[in-house]
This record gives sequence, C-alpha cells and structure tokens, in this order.
Amino acid sequence: MKLMDRDAALQDLLEKHVFTEWLQDLALIENNFLSRQQAIADELMAALESLCQLATVQHEQGRKGDIRYIYISLLRTRVMKNKAIYRIDAYDENWFLDGAECAVEWSADFIFEPLFNRMAKLEQLKSNYARKITTMDIEQIQQIEAVKYHLLTVEFLKSQMPVFVASPSLARMPKAEVCTIFAGEFRDDSKILCRFTSDGGAEKREGGSSWIISS
Repeated sequence: MKLMDRDAALQDLLEKHVFTEWLQDLALIENNFLSRQQAIADELMAALESLCQLATVQHEQGRKGDIRYIYISLLRTRVMKNKAIYRIDAYDENWFLDGAECAVEWSADFIFEPLFNRMAKLEQLKSNYARKITTMDIEQIQQIEAVKYHLLTVEFLKSQMPVFVASPSLARMPKAEVCTIFAGEFRDDSKILCRFTSDGGAEKREGGSSWIISS
C-alpha cells in the first residue's frame, strides 16, 4: 500500500472523520438542551441581568452613558481551551471607544460539548497517520468546525431575546432611544439579534417606557 503524503492524510481524515460528523452532533445538542432547558435559559438570563445591573451602576457613577449596544461575542481563544465562552458587553453611544468596561461571561458548552468530544477523538486518531497529522492541524479543524456550533448558538440567543427585553433588569437599565443587541465574534463580524426602540406614544409601564422589538 502506498504511503500517503501530508495533504492526502489530511484529506483522508477530513473525509472519514470530520465533514459530515457534525450532523450527528445535532441530536446530541438537542438532547443536551431538552434535558436542561430551563437551567440553560436561566443561566443566560442571569448573565444578561448581571450585565444590566453593572451598566446601571456605572451609569449612576457617571462613568457610562445610556446603553446603546449590547454585544454577545464568542471568544476564540477560549474555544482553543475547549470552553465555549461568550463575552457580553454593554456600550454607550461611544461604542468600542466606551472607556468603562462593562462585561460578563456566559457559557454555551451545551452546544459546543459534542464538538470538543469529537476533537478529542481526532487527537487520538492522528496517530494512525504516521505523524502526518499534527495537534496544530486538529486545533485548526476545531476552529473551522466551531463556526457551525456558533451559528446554532446565535439562533438560540435570538430565541431568548423576547424574554430578555421583557426583563425588569433591562427595564431599569438606562438605555438610548434605540438599543441594538448583536451576536458574533469578539470585535469582529456580528449579526443583529434584535433592536428595540422606545415607544413614546405607548402606555408607560413601571420602571420605564414600553419597547418595540424589531429583528
């Protein structure tokens, strides 16, 4: 049997153990979610409410203006350590030039765990390729595959926005007339999860104005 060169070995690994394997992870992710659905939703809301409370304190201290942007960002460096950590930041009108850091972290391991388990198996399989495949190759594959799981996370986040927008913590937080929530990668490409606007003509509710959500 002819020995494979590095490119052939990498292609063989991808075709046999990577390209379609993520489809099997979908059922695992669904089971993870259904078994802990309320706890997962509560953990996200707890992180978002902590962010609102921190932003409110900073506003009261005169360190931050009304919140105009909230970013939920995947930290790639943490993915390299097999942790699906998202950083959630609140910014005033100065956006990335906002000098008062206001951030919390949230874990999406319930979505990424099957990916991390698959990559651990790839690390073991690399020995079958006579040192043609390296740990660095596996790390690069993990970063590429992570995009699929990040997109699933973004869809989950979007599904939770109506609950967050109705939360008392957000109602109390000083907000700009238009506030936008994004999801993406840290200070990189992002997608609008929702935009909510103060409805000046709507009936007031306790703690602040009514808000209209738009996707």
